[in-house]
Amino acid sequence: MSTAKSLSIICAGECMVELSPTPTIEINKPEQTGRSYITSFAGDVTNFAVYLKRVQPFSSVQFLSATGDDALSDQMRIFFADEGIDQTLVASSQSKTVGLYMINTDQMGERTFSYWRTDSAAKQMFNLIDTTRLVNAVDKAGYFYFSGITLAILDQQSREMLFDLVEKIRKKGKTIIFDPNYRARLWDSKDNAIIQIERSYRLSNILLSSAEDEKALWNELSIEQTLTRLTNYKIDEIVLTNGPDLIYGVDHGRHFQVQPTKADKVVDTTSAGDAFNASYIAARHANTTMEEAILQASKLASLVIGHSGAIIPMLNMPVMVAAQRSDTP
Repeated sequence: MSTAKSLSIICAGECMVELSPTPTIEINKPEQTGRSYITSFAGDVTNFAVYLKRVQPFSSVQFLSATGDDALSDQMRIFFADEGIDQTLVASSQSKTVGLYMINTDQMGERTFSYWRTDSAAKQMFNLIDTTRLVNAVDKAGYFYFSGITLAILDQQSREMLFDLVEKIRKKGKTIIFDPNYRARLWDSKDNAIIQIERSYRLSNILLSSAEDEKALWNELSIEQTLTRLTNYKIDEIVLTNGPDLIYGVDHGRHFQVQPTKADKVVDTTSAGDAFNASYIAARHANTTMEEAILQASKLASLVIGHSGAIIPMLNMPVMVAAQRSDTP
């Protein structure tokens, strides 16, 4: 892990408008309920960035992306500011805007999404970003975080620019963190997704994945098969979640298991993995062992899924051990 006194990270991804369902009751007919939607901002890397800043308030969390220059984009930038996210690397497009998605949840809290992101400016982030600002930010950062969704929304030319950036960052001794977060509908084919995601695995120091994503991509029959394949990429740290079941870890070849914290209730599983990742990285930066970091991460994830929407209210955030400033390497 990084030896910096304070955590400094660049998070590359897309922030979108989130429509989260909430039940409504007819005033004149209380026996009838309908559904309305709460508007907020979210996205897998966005969620990670926000939760990381919350559990490590003294950290520098920079978001690498792009928005439009319309009113909705302005509201998104206010959201970034309110959450303490550094927008130095958030470019602006004159012709594009921000994407939107709607959460649909079943009775078990499992979610599906509907997307409207054709004109998302984030797809052009590497064509719009100020190169000088990016170079300066890379020199100061200790970590770089991106996901399979980041890869999926980019065209191949932009992906090559991302991979080139990641290679340069890793050569500088920085820590590369990747979450495959596989969403089939975002890719032109599963074969191409595998190619791009495998390239990311080979560049990563830390892999934060799930048995669900790995099985969807490689059709493996067991966790053991998945772990055997993942260790072949020579990744320093691997964390493999498996829903409410055992979490598997690999620390420089050492295998272990952790029983996750059970959620009191499941309302909406949106962003559980993103919150988990954020808490894990915060704890590891504070020199916590992988096992304890996984346990801390599962506690935050179990809390998040008890609320509707990707990002829970600040008042509902727990007091995290990792939130304490680390003044020693």
